[in-house]
Amino acid sequence: MLETLVIRNIVLIDTLQIDFREGLCVLTGETGAGKSILLDALGLALGARAEARLLRQGAEQASVTALFQLPSSHAIWEELTLQEVTHDKASLLFRRTLKADGKSQCFLNDQLISQPLMRRFGQVLVEIHGQFDTLLEPKSQLLALDAYGKVDMTSTQRAFKNYQDANAALEAFEKKLAHSAERQAFLHFAIKEIEQLSPQHGEMAHLEQEKSLIAHGAKLSEALHFVEQALTPLITPLSQSHKSLDRIQSYLPEKISPLLEATDRALLDVQDIVESVTTLKRDTAEAAHTLEKVEDRLHGLRALSRKYLCEDLADCLLHFKTELASFEQGEDHKYLLEATLQEKKTSYLEVARQLSAQRQAAAHSLEMALTGEFHPLKLTHARFRVHLAELSEESWRETGIDRIEFYIQTNPDTPEGPLNTIASGGERARFMLALKGILAQSGTVSTLIFDEIESGTGGAVASAMGERLKKLSQQMQVLAITHSPQIAAQGTQHLLVFKKVVEGRTITELRSLEGHERHEEVARMLAGHDVTDEARAAAMRLMA
Repeated sequence: MLETLVIRNIVLIDTLQIDFREGLCVLTGETGAGKSILLDALGLALGARAEARLLRQGAEQASVTALFQLPSSHAIWEELTLQEVTHDKASLLFRRTLKADGKSQCFLNDQLISQPLMRRFGQVLVEIHGQFDTLLEPKSQLLALDAYGKVDMTSTQRAFKNYQDANAALEAFEKKLAHSAERQAFLHFAIKEIEQLSPQHGEMAHLEQEKSLIAHGAKLSEALHFVEQALTPLITPLSQSHKSLDRIQSYLPEKISPLLEATDRALLDVQDIVESVTTLKRDTAEAAHTLEKVEDRLHGLRALSRKYLCEDLADCLLHFKTELASFEQGEDHKYLLEATLQEKKTSYLEVARQLSAQRQAAAHSLEMALTGEFHPLKLTHARFRVHLAELSEESWRETGIDRIEFYIQTNPDTPEGPLNTIASGGERARFMLALKGILAQSGTVSTLIFDEIESGTGGAVASAMGERLKKLSQQMQVLAITHSPQIAAQGTQHLLVFKKVVEGRTITELRSLEGHERHEEVARMLAGHDVTDEARAAAMRLMA
């Protein structure tokens, strides 16, 4: 559950600490008092998009901290471990800072993390329902049904990608075939032209090196000749020195042996150098007569390389031949691609229909569960149905072949239809309360927040909604921002949000109400500005 929320420098709030309790916490106050600011602040702490407008005027930095206490069995701990976030399997601390330039930082257990990861973890723990809930849209209804039924789409997603890839390969080849005559003519000409040069792999780099050798042949020859002349006379003295040392080694073996080895190494090194220099001199002398030939060859290779936009003509030639072979296979290759596509399509349909069957079962279970919620919410004649339809092939997607939409019939003599077009505001609010409660119980959410869920209702209906919220709060923490006295009366914790002026500045504050103060607030919600004795008596009855 959400245990503590600390807000600093958010809109009209200077510093505010809210300690929440288990059960149903109701937040009341006049319109404009700042109740929505609390939701904005909590959303910021849980990874919502940061906006500079949230920073209190004149402040340099804002911060929001949300502390959650969770059971050790909660699924979030495993995910935190996978993301290498330290934790103690007991408490979880979300903290967000916001600066005037709109930049923010996200911390989880005082460990810096990304904003998308913060939002992902926040959505695991808290769900907020407002007057304009996205659950009214078919796409969100599909996600809700899958979450309720704990549907695994991994196989469908993988099969759909394979189907997409096969389809793309066939389309690309068919596009090639459409221009094959022109392309084949080009390939025939290019292959013939490149083959006349017979390019070798890495040939241009080798020729560049040879050209450099030729261009500096005189300098190379002079230097090599000097080295040869300087080192060759050393071979005989070194050889004789080695023989002399060898003759006296037996007299002073410990002294002479190191000298003998050093002389041997020196002789071998000088011989190797002389031999290498002699070979280089010969190669340089032979290359000196091929500069024009090398330049002509390089010119021809470079020209074709630029023409066909390739660095290595040998690789280019191989590519052109492979492409021409694929064209010449023509219909055979196309048939293979079509067969692959059909195979991937069949595989996708198989797993997608298995997914549809799982959704059918989840839909039936959800229909039964919701039907049981209608009577206590004064929706006695309402009927709920999950409408499943198969999408046309061009609309298939990684989530399957199903189009999901929630249908409702509010009265026996009226037709059923989509939730967002058939139900009135009050009916929709009650339905969303029932639906959110059921979905939340089947998920990982520990705190469920309703923002004016009673909109469009009143009297007995609002009382029924308050009772349902109270019942739901026995299974999870529920926070309700409300203008309904019937809902406020059901709270196990009552927080009053209000504004006041301090030193010429308007600030939002919050106070926990108990006993007489709470009775007075419920009476105010019943009567308005002027609280009457009748309103107080009605408040007492509600809270009884």
